[in-house]
Amino acid sequence: MAWDRDSISSYKEEYILQLNHSQLEEISGALHHFKSLGKPLELLDPTTFPLPSLHYILRGVSDNIHSGTGFTLVRGIPVDRYSAEENMIIYIGLSSHVGRIRGRQDHQYNGYPADVVVAHITDMRPSSKGNGSVTLASYTNDEIPFHTDVGDIVSLLTLSEPAEGGESLLASGWRVYNELAKTRPDLVEALASDWPIPSSKEEGLTFYRPLIFHQDSSETTSERVLIHFSRRSLVGFGSLSRTRLLSVKQAEALDSLHFLAEKFHISMQLRKGDMQFINNLSILHSRKGYKDGPQHKRHLLRLWLRDPSNAWPTPEKLRHKWNALYNREESRGPQVFPLCPYTRSAGKSNTAV
Repeated sequence: MAWDRDSISSYKEEYILQLNHSQLEEISGALHHFKSLGKPLELLDPTTFPLPSLHYILRGVSDNIHSGTGFTLVRGIPVDRYSAEENMIIYIGLSSHVGRIRGRQDHQYNGYPADVVVAHITDMRPSSKGNGSVTLASYTNDEIPFHTDVGDIVSLLTLSEPAEGGESLLASGWRVYNELAKTRPDLVEALASDWPIPSSKEEGLTFYRPLIFHQDSSETTSERVLIHFSRRSLVGFGSLSRTRLLSVKQAEALDSLHFLAEKFHISMQLRKGDMQFINNLSILHSRKGYKDGPQHKRHLLRLWLRDPSNAWPTPEKLRHKWNALYNREESRGPQVFPLCPYTRSAGKSNTAV
């Protein structure tokens, strides 16, 4: 999982899955099977969206995410062939074979308590006038620096592409860590110390935790470094002010994560019908700015997934956030799968893609 753009180029067979005709037919069959059941979308799982052959390949995708390259690109879903609801069913159903637990991305929908588990990633600024400000960079067309989201696995489905730009950039957090450990161990020490992180639930409340976590090897697992940070929560974005001022060392350490990720990253132009799965605890991701056009508007769906079979232990200082994301006890209402982009409720818990 510690790769750079040169070394990863020889592993394309491990991280790119090009769906063939028979696999697409199997997906279509699973779609028709689920629709015949008349069940709500929250009951989508490997039993209600059966993929007899593809299931084992998708389990391999989860293995690769957790113990291989750290990311996989599944290519070739014919999204133009299906309706918005059918694309949602295919995305949720297929993803359930990779990670069956879906994290909540918003706590209300249309003013009512709900577990919104899918997000529409598109430029919301043209449609948000009069409906509140856009406080997340993912809902703009701006370039986004390297960061991580919340949860174990970040998944995307590309419904449509922009007229220009919008490349997805991925970098190995382990490669970045190894470089810092070799050249700037003082910055590793800073990243492993407590940082001021604003609460997503209570204004003015600040938590303190590291940005990187070390996990020792065991009889069944190798040594790991977990990375979890968002520049937005530390330096602010739009109308959201920064938290407490960072020290000079912290500012340097935060910048080092970004610039080393820039040095080692690979770039992907996500095509219509691409599904991307990344390990959110080891892979840093970023996005180039983009331009939409009259016939081309960037539009992706996003899930935050967890695979109990392969999941890494959650560090103690992240458990409250992971529990809020995945635990049924934290549920605000029924699972909701919006078919169209909407202005999300106010909050700080989401990060950008």
